[in-house]
Amino acid sequence: MRTTRTQEATMQTTTHTHCLRCGRALHAAHSTAAGYGPTCLRRIKAAARRVADHKPALVAKAVDLITLGGLIPLRARHIFQAVASSGTSSYKTAPQGCTCPAGLRGQHACYHRIAAQILVAA
Repeated sequence: MRTTRTQEATMQTTTHTHCLRCGRALHAAHSTAAGYGPTCLRRIKAAARRVADHKPALVAKAVDLITLGGLIPLRARHIFQAVASSGTSSYKTAPQGCTCPAGLRGQHACYHRIAAQILVAA
């Protein structure tokens, strides 16, 4: 099966030289791969524990999205670009809503939106 350039670009790993939360320089390999420094990652995990009004499975998926660097801040650190679990598309998300199919239905908060809530709370 042949892959297109778009698929090859989404398969490549992204490394960050500065923390996506605070902007400090990252030096450790695991920090550059995740996009967050150790202190910011601790704060994110603490904020995830405080989010108690969502299903634990969705919170765990949101934390995974954050630690894998799939949530990138766009404007004023309250609007984010979230990568889909398949890696082929991306959505704009905020603590109030998301443009993914689950977010547009609006019945429950999607994990992109929960991840945005965690980052804003951290």
